[in-house]
Amino acid sequence: MVKKFTIALVLAGLSLLGCAGSRGQHSVDNDLDLGSNAIVKIKQRSQSQSMRTAEVKGDVKVPPNAVTNWRSFFKAPPTVKERSVLEERLKHAHDSGDVDNLLGRARTELALGQLIAAETTFRQVLRHDDENIEALIELASLYLRIKRLNDTFDLLSQAKDAINGADDVGQGVAMKYRYTLALAYLARGDREKGHRILSDLIGVDKTFAPAYATLGQSYLNSGRDSVAEFVIRRGLDRVHDSASLLNLMGVLAERQKRVDEARTWFDKALHATPTYAPALVNRAVLSTQTLEYAAAEQDLLQALALDPLNVEALVALGVVQKRQGNISGAKASFTKAIEVGPEDPYARFNLAVLQADELQRPTEAARLFREVIQMNGATESLKDLARAYVTDLQPPAAR
Repeated sequence: MVKKFTIALVLAGLSLLGCAGSRGQHSVDNDLDLGSNAIVKIKQRSQSQSMRTAEVKGDVKVPPNAVTNWRSFFKAPPTVKERSVLEERLKHAHDSGDVDNLLGRARTELALGQLIAAETTFRQVLRHDDENIEALIELASLYLRIKRLNDTFDLLSQAKDAINGADDVGQGVAMKYRYTLALAYLARGDREKGHRILSDLIGVDKTFAPAYATLGQSYLNSGRDSVAEFVIRRGLDRVHDSASLLNLMGVLAERQKRVDEARTWFDKALHATPTYAPALVNRAVLSTQTLEYAAAEQDLLQALALDPLNVEALVALGVVQKRQGNISGAKASFTKAIEVGPEDPYARFNLAVLQADELQRPTEAARLFREVIQMNGATESLKDLARAYVTDLQPPAAR
């Protein structure tokens, strides 16, 4: 018999980094990058336009440094109280064809995890203004989140054309575009292109924490822990309160079996940003490993209150519920995780284990294990466990 096993959630940092889609490579994506000097050129063009406008008014001013504008694109997730306010605002919002109102609505829906509604509203914006650069980039980011890579690259191509044709584009918008493009390349497996763009962004703004975090996560994913640590620490030297970087230091410590140090890093991340769900999930995984199930469940429920579509939190919650004997709750959590993240192998594997060991449904379990074996995102060790289960579930005569 295969030993009963429920895999612990692999500690993860940035949810946007994942496996590429299977629909094929975009035909013109080699030309999507604006180039390493693009942000400087955009700034010069924006300054020139601003100076002309000021001259008309008779009031010449040096425009503010637009680099800081990128921070408005990377807001912390809303707290539970803020979510309630946003939900009420959506309930009482009047339908309007105004582009700015629609864009605000789409962002609110996205913040609340209402991805289908947000997609619909972003599309409404683009029907009114098909060259709205921010809507194009943000919808591309949404598609990246749900692994629709061809759609992501299509929208980024449109965004690049709109940027090149615009008279005045903020530096922050250009940074947001290039960062989203870097994430798309990494998701597709083009690490060299993604890393080059991220390095360029750090060169433009040495306090751009998302670039350090994404670069560090990419090195972690490829097993280059020492390089990852160098990048993450360099980022923390420049951005001391970055929750994503503090969280990744915890991931590094956990991988090196320094559990107490890892917990300290996760605590620091949550002190910096109490709504940072990845750190809540990672701290919960540590609590699960030390059999502190009540603490783990509390962190996971908080993470899901902040981010209801967090696949890692759903899987980890299912693990905790199973270990506490809450089989129906575990089944619901794993099933929800599969609905939210159909390409996540851990959700499918854990549900299969539950079906085999607790619910005595071998046929359903074998089907799920076979699906895990076919998944691109599953590690070889996970596939080997799934194969062992499939063999064990076969009738003796069929082995």
